[in-house]
Amino acid sequence: TREALFKLSYHRADGTNPEYDSRTLLARIAALRAEKASLFGEPDWASYTMYDRMAKTPKTALDFMEQMVPALAATQRRDAAALNQMIASEGGNYEVQPWDWYRFANKVKAERYDLDEDAVMEYFVLDKVLEDGVFYAANQLYGLTFKKRTDLPVYHPDVSVYTVYDKDGSELALFYFDPFQRPSKRGGAWMSNFVDQSHEYGTKPVIYNVLNIPKAAPGEVQLVSFDWVETTFHEFGHALHGMFADQRFESLSGTATARDFVEYPSQVNEMWATYPQVLQNYAKHYETGETIPMELVEKIQAASKFNQGYDFGEVVEAALLDMKWH
Repeated sequence: TREALFKLSYHRADGTNPEYDSRTLLARIAALRAEKASLFGEPDWASYTMYDRMAKTPKTALDFMEQMVPALAATQRRDAAALNQMIASEGGNYEVQPWDWYRFANKVKAERYDLDEDAVMEYFVLDKVLEDGVFYAANQLYGLTFKKRTDLPVYHPDVSVYTVYDKDGSELALFYFDPFQRPSKRGGAWMSNFVDQSHEYGTKPVIYNVLNIPKAAPGEVQLVSFDWVETTFHEFGHALHGMFADQRFESLSGTATARDFVEYPSQVNEMWATYPQVLQNYAKHYETGETIPMELVEKIQAASKFNQGYDFGEVVEAALLDMKWH
């Protein structure tokens, strides 16, 4: 079943099913991009688009990524050996395949780090993560305060709205929070604006964060994995970037920055998720109220580094392919 699901996903747009073959479209996009770059006197699309990136040139980016490949490959081989050992210990007579990877990686992770993901979730109630974690950190760092609103329209009953006040008490922004999976949403998590800040138009930012957390059954406490905790902090870092916008033109406002910089505020905000003062304010057991033990936090952090060769390898391979195409 895992193999069938993997192959259906892997081959979903490569011509195996002609109705969804995207290869011709990809080639057309690449050709048009090359043509546009040529019109501007650039040798290729990558050179044309990298003028405001830290790497500046395609060669720098390629060299940077390719120097990581040997170490990544070695890490992947080491991790694969550990998974093959786990497969053999269960009586399997085969080597790990892509569709087996996460199943056995999770088993090795649980064994190696003695980490029960379900037990971890019991310390992370979504409302507390947002209000006593994310909002608390923003208050301690920047003096922001938040007031939940029930008088403003929302586009779905699961969405909540907050007025955000600056440290001087003035209204800074509106923040919409849309946390749950539903059939009409694309996957992932993101931030954007309903209204961009602009002194030209006298507008304040109206910002939303979208997540895709599986919704608890009616009547049950909404618990979340630590991965979703980090994602909530991450996306709110983008939201802060939008809230603190102070530009004349909306085209230069908030997250309308160079691509390399746009992830900086979110990456920084993630770090506060495990900062002891913040963690102790929101990570409370949903039944006992007990604060999460630090030894469990240490296990979470150690386990989070496992399997990075596989996950980061996918990112680097895709980035290399993209850069070489362009």
